[in-house]
Amino acid sequence: MKTRYFCMIVAILTLLVACGQAQSATPSAPPANTPAPDPAHALVGSWNTTVTKEDLLRVAPDFKQEFLCDNAGTFVWKFKPDGTFTIDQTALEGCPKLAQTHIESAWSNEEQLVTFAKGTPDQEVYQWTMEGDLLTFKYQSGNCIPCRATNTANPWKRLKT
Repeated sequence: MKTRYFCMIVAILTLLVACGQAQSATPSAPPANTPAPDPAHALVGSWNTTVTKEDLLRVAPDFKQEFLCDNAGTFVWKFKPDGTFTIDQTALEGCPKLAQTHIESAWSNEEQLVTFAKGTPDQEVYQWTMEGDLLTFKYQSGNCIPCRATNTANPWKRLKT
């Protein structure tokens, strides 16, 4: 009789150990010490937005009327991992074709602050936030009123590539 109880106890313990191993083999949440993704890499990719004349005036009420068409349109912004970016602009319907529709420059990121054209007279700094596929800029510093108005008027939507 003792042998039967002993075998039953061993069988139950074996079953419990096996169940415990099966549970621990199934991955759960990542460890708490997993590093957060580098915020700079979050910006890498292509983004687009459309900015109307009304959007520009909402952000900068004193925006000069004669420059509204030059700074409105549909924009595609490409942040590259090497610290360069391009912006391409398509004019709004009813606006003349633009002479300058492509811009290339450099960007850098520190936490949630992105700097464009660092160390030049054209330097601009924006705080950025991302929610899902939407990127939003909040002006921090710089002298380019058209840039500030265009960059902050509407969220930028990530383009799938």
